[in-house]
Amino acid sequence: MGPASLQGEMETEKEPKEEMESYHYLLQASAQLESTLQQVTVPVSMKEVGGYIEKQVAYLSGGRGEDSSVIITLPECSAFSDIPEEALAKVFTYLTLIPRMRQPGVKFIIILDRRLDTWASIKTALSRIAASFPGNLHLVLVLRPTSFFHRTVTDIGFRFSQEDFMLQMPVVMLSSVTDLLRYIDENQLTSEFGGTLDYCHSDWIVLRTAIESFAVTVKDIAQMLQSFGTELAETELPDDRKDTQHLLETHTAKYRKLKDAIKSVSKEGHHLLLSLETSGKEDDAQWDVRMDWETVQRLYTQLRDMESAFDGFFEKHRLKFHQYLQLLRYEQSFQETEMRLQALMSEERELPVSVSTLAQTEQVLKRFDSLESNAQEVMSQTQIFILHGHQLSAGHHYAMALIMQRCNELRHYCDTLDAALKAKRAHLLQTHQLLLCLGQAQTWCDNGAYLLANQLVDRLQAKEGAQAALQDIEKFLEEAPSMLSSGPDVLAIEYEGVITPQLQTQIAGDV
Repeated sequence: MGPASLQGEMETEKEPKEEMESYHYLLQASAQLESTLQQVTVPVSMKEVGGYIEKQVAYLSGGRGEDSSVIITLPECSAFSDIPEEALAKVFTYLTLIPRMRQPGVKFIIILDRRLDTWASIKTALSRIAASFPGNLHLVLVLRPTSFFHRTVTDIGFRFSQEDFMLQMPVVMLSSVTDLLRYIDENQLTSEFGGTLDYCHSDWIVLRTAIESFAVTVKDIAQMLQSFGTELAETELPDDRKDTQHLLETHTAKYRKLKDAIKSVSKEGHHLLLSLETSGKEDDAQWDVRMDWETVQRLYTQLRDMESAFDGFFEKHRLKFHQYLQLLRYEQSFQETEMRLQALMSEERELPVSVSTLAQTEQVLKRFDSLESNAQEVMSQTQIFILHGHQLSAGHHYAMALIMQRCNELRHYCDTLDAALKAKRAHLLQTHQLLLCLGQAQTWCDNGAYLLANQLVDRLQAKEGAQAALQDIEKFLEEAPSMLSSGPDVLAIEYEGVITPQLQTQIAGDV
């Protein structure tokens, strides 16, 4: 069988369906993770607004008002008026997107703390809120200045501007933090407003940064896993064993590198979950922390699911490569064994059987013994090779059909060679036996002629001498080879398979 036909047969054995099924499972796990990432990833990141968030231009305390409205606090901030409109809009977008991603349609309450400020700053802040706030604004609670002068100015200014502001958003002026309790429960307010809600701004920034970093890292890992999985699924198996081994080693190195990256991000997710738990996961007041914990937990779980799916897929991929390498080795050994068997069969066919002398026969038999010894060794090795093929098939090798075909081909070669060797040995042995018998007959005839030629005439003149000579002849006749008594016809039947025209002439002359 030539290389082209061999390669053609092997092409049909290159794609185990288990690997593709495992790849589809990986894609499903990736799609589920991607769907979760889309639900929890905020389009505006902490990196974009972090500088303003750190200055506490505004913050999410986790508190809730009526109808579960989310509270956004704008504390005293000297730099508020200096913040560009575009930056303020991003801050509001960022702070509103976090709860809106969890609860679409949620309403917002703004606490605008301007107790130490002026009516001008309040008016500017309200205008900027009206222009930049992107969410469903339910209520704006303004803590007005505490000094008598600024409070008076604020009351007057608000009275004249109230209609304008109320057309854009509902605004309520409050004289003190105590007035906040009419709109928001004490346990939903932070300590700066006389409430009991535990909130640390620096901790919130650290957690939000960690959550976003984790989500981004998970997304990167998921994309790498999917990309590498697609690369593996689309990889065509090389025709060369060395290239196949090198490709498998390259894939394995990439796989281990990805596993290290997954291990690192999983560790990051585990630590983040512990941090969120200690931040009040079980506290009913910390609704946002619970939601963050559930988000991270969902991402963490789906990352592990995707890792598990990828592990299963890569194991199938690795198994395919190992089995393909086994197939390449088996094919190479098959070709080598096939060539050896064919060479032995050719040698067997070239071994002559038409011999006319005993010396020729014995010489051919000697060559035959060497051939048969070599053939028995090769056929024994072939049986071991066939057994190895059955073991591969029993191990659910994906090229089982091709391997069993090879086993059957080799078994046929062995059976054919063994039958030919047995037939040739029988033929040679029968020829040897015939020539041996003919030689014995020829020797007996020569001895008889010698016996008759050496009878003394004087000895035969006497009765006693003649009787003695007769006894010698009778004794000699009794020692005649058995084939001489059979006759040519019987010998022709008995040695029909080996008698050549030359041997037939020899038989006719000897018998």
